[in-house]
Amino acid sequence: MVNIMFRIGILGSENSHAMAFSKIINGIDPTYSGEFDDMTVVGTFGTDDASNKALLEQAGVTFIADSPKDLLGHVDAVMVTARDGRYHAEYARPFIEAGLPAFIDKPFTADPAEAVALARLAKEKNVPLCGGSSLKACMETERLASYAAANRDAILTGAVFAPVSMKNNYGDFWFYADHLTEISLAVFGWNPKWVEAVGRDDKGVTALVGYDAYNITNHFCEGMYQYAGTVVTKHGIHTQSIGLDDAYPNECRTFARMLRTGKIHGTWDQLVQPVAYMQALHQSFSTGTRVSVEELHV
Repeated sequence: MVNIMFRIGILGSENSHAMAFSKIINGIDPTYSGEFDDMTVVGTFGTDDASNKALLEQAGVTFIADSPKDLLGHVDAVMVTARDGRYHAEYARPFIEAGLPAFIDKPFTADPAEAVALARLAKEKNVPLCGGSSLKACMETERLASYAAANRDAILTGAVFAPVSMKNNYGDFWFYADHLTEISLAVFGWNPKWVEAVGRDDKGVTALVGYDAYNITNHFCEGMYQYAGTVVTKHGIHTQSIGLDDAYPNECRTFARMLRTGKIHGTWDQLVQPVAYMQALHQSFSTGTRVSVEELHV
């Protein structure tokens, strides 16, 4: 018999990710039965009553908290899944201060300074964090990133295509832009120098992204629900569709590995850098200018 080691709290039940993660971790989805036997999602906080109730009835969650802090003392780690990134730091901070590991969904935060402050707090307290977009760790993204890494000195250009939602109740552009952002950074490098939105209309945003040795494009597409990337090198062209089948289980596996080992996945800087990129892009399409991408360090 496996003893439960980690009690998990979900903060932000309104996100479909909350249901998906809870079903995977709690073994409701038989595909993952036994894989997360040392973890259980026990409680949730959310502002949507129907979503709270659904987690209790369908995902094995046992109680609803009246506020995020009410989960303190009842959980060993949290998954912050609130749709609006403006609440992520607020929800996560009390748990990090209490020494509890956290997964923080995309976007990590909606402000670069806030992202760095939160990550520094965790680093100082030796509290591991993970999160952001699940798509940076998808099998197809890793294939594309491996090709780019093997041909880094030969890259001529490239492109990434992904959905976006420019108008919503969860931060507008910020709500969905992190998926493309983290795919692009994982493939082409985590520190682009500048970004310039060369087109914005009802179909989304097209951006030119500058690196030291090459420029690429990002295509944030309204009304399109597929993901893909292309790396163009002196030796050839590698194009890859990016599927979502392994996104949720991979996020749960990354979270579980972090809890079991106490170590973060990737680097602290990679956790926060996407926020700086999205801030620069938002500024670029708002002002019509080329904007430098701040290089963040934790």
